[in-house]
Amino acid sequence: MKITSILSVAVALCVLASDAAAAPKPPRADPCSDLAAKAKDATSELPFKSVKGCYEAQAFKKDIAEKTLASLESLVGNFYAFTDIARAPTHAPFQTPRVDLLGGLKKIRSKKWKTDYEFQMALYHLLASVNDGHLAYVSNCYRIARFVQPVVLYAPVVNGKQSVNVFYADSTKPGVPENIVDCKVITIDGVPALKAIQDYADNNSGVSRDPGVRLNDALAGVSWKQTWSITPGGFSRRWLVPEKDTVEYAVQCGKSKVQKIKAPWSITPIPSVIKFNSFNDTQSYWDSQCLAPTRVKDPSGGNHRPDRRQDLAPATEWMLERGTIKFPKGRKDSNGNDGPITKAKEVFTTSTTAFYTINNSEACVAVISTESVSSKTEYARFLEGVLKLRDAGCKKLIFDMTANGGGSIDFASYINALFFPDAKPYFSQDLRANAYVQGAAKVAINSPDIGKSIFDARGFFNSKTSELFTDSSMYTKGKKYTRGGRTSTYTQRNFFGEGWSNLPLNGTLPWRANDMAIITNGYCGSACTMIATRFNLIHKVKTYVIGGIHKRAMSYFTFPGGFVYRNDYLVEDVQDLKYTAKGGPTYLPVNSVASIAMGELYATDKSTIPLEYDYKVHAAQVHLDNDAVLARNPDEVWIKIAKDFKN
Repeated sequence: MKITSILSVAVALCVLASDAAAAPKPPRADPCSDLAAKAKDATSELPFKSVKGCYEAQAFKKDIAEKTLASLESLVGNFYAFTDIARAPTHAPFQTPRVDLLGGLKKIRSKKWKTDYEFQMALYHLLASVNDGHLAYVSNCYRIARFVQPVVLYAPVVNGKQSVNVFYADSTKPGVPENIVDCKVITIDGVPALKAIQDYADNNSGVSRDPGVRLNDALAGVSWKQTWSITPGGFSRRWLVPEKDTVEYAVQCGKSKVQKIKAPWSITPIPSVIKFNSFNDTQSYWDSQCLAPTRVKDPSGGNHRPDRRQDLAPATEWMLERGTIKFPKGRKDSNGNDGPITKAKEVFTTSTTAFYTINNSEACVAVISTESVSSKTEYARFLEGVLKLRDAGCKKLIFDMTANGGGSIDFASYINALFFPDAKPYFSQDLRANAYVQGAAKVAINSPDIGKSIFDARGFFNSKTSELFTDSSMYTKGKKYTRGGRTSTYTQRNFFGEGWSNLPLNGTLPWRANDMAIITNGYCGSACTMIATRFNLIHKVKTYVIGGIHKRAMSYFTFPGGFVYRNDYLVEDVQDLKYTAKGGPTYLPVNSVASIAMGELYATDKSTIPLEYDYKVHAAQVHLDNDAVLARNPDEVWIKIAKDFKN
């Protein structure tokens, strides 16, 4: 009886076990489905796990990878101005790796990848490691979300020691206590705070070869973009996926006990990138967000952008995309608004510039936030602001170009000509001119659309004669340079013609070079560089830079490049020319953006080292450390510089 019972129980258990083994496993949740359910509009809060999971769910596709690599090899190998010199060593104030871009692409091709996300991010980091704000490759497939920390940091120097402190904290967010502003941050995720931020900036920023400029880009500051606001920095606001869903700060206020603050990332869609309501699972996410969009030929003939003067560098677009933080209420500026300026009076503003007189001082300030202009009226408006400062009796003039990412080459040249009318307002440049490019130039010179193609020399002036090229010799009779162990051909020196010859220039401005000064935080890029360096290198205007690394010389400008050009512009250009030589540019197969510096500027006509890599001229003459006052109040910086005029 007992034996039978035992056997019966054993059989029953076997049946149960068999049924359990045969039962199907519950389907694995699709992370992109959850992301689709949450991402309804720009205000949607996205789960960290869903964003990261959806990205990592995209399988590696060998055919996509090969087409992407081939496209980038053509872009970098044929057209990027600094492919060769990026392989060469640099010197202070630079601290940047030697990067063999073509060799790096070859290594990426040889590696076995599990996901497309891993592959695409490897490409991003390869190009970012060159630390040229014009150079970028980014897949919009993995850039649909913005990650925001409620704690924003800066790195003041107090009593000769640099630390990381809280610049701003949103105590309405989970995990963030009140009254921690200006408290010292000891560690971030267990790593000394300054090292954690510098490491992040060095590995991800890509804006400058100078580590001090990269540090500034990662940290908070104050800048004018039509209004004064806090710029949060790339460490606290980013599109790159963080390692974890929270950041742990060890914070000490005064001499009190160190407290641990664990702040989750707030994640929201980037409306300009994500396509709302276009996917519901991993496959449809790939189809809608990741594959290259269908291209429609412009019926007017030619899709490419012939105006090389206006585009912003990718680094600048991403900086602006971070957004800003409103000033806390309590401190009123001269107009009664919440803001940082209390010791200077705003007298005029334009779309690019705010003009100030400093209280009880003969010095005035032009805060130039961008050279990106929407119309020619900005030229006259800028002049109007300058004349208001002149008429106010200003004897000294400070140009504040903090966090200025560039814009129009034409507008930069106009400002140069306005203040120094007897000098050339531009730097000479050259472009790569290998066999493929020379072939395109020979075709372009016969085009009826003069100057439309980047390969048409008739769109450039000869630096030696100041006359437009009339044949393809700019490209076909260039000069060879050996850089980074490679010898390549570059065009004859050239420059763009001005687009403002009929605009009013005023020859009665009272300021000379020794009456002027320039202040930046190192993030003065592209067209901004063309003003700052021209003023300093040619006319000897004194330069100041603020922030960065204590007791380390620091660049006052970054990515001077020449002009930014996108891969798809090149593809459409050669298509319009009907130029079909092998090895040319090709469209990327995915929803990605690839851009390069197409030209390289030179400090003087005799220089053989491009300004981008001419480390001897990058450091500012005066390096100011940030503190709790200077970091928050630009007018205190202006006053400091104004007093310096007297010395």
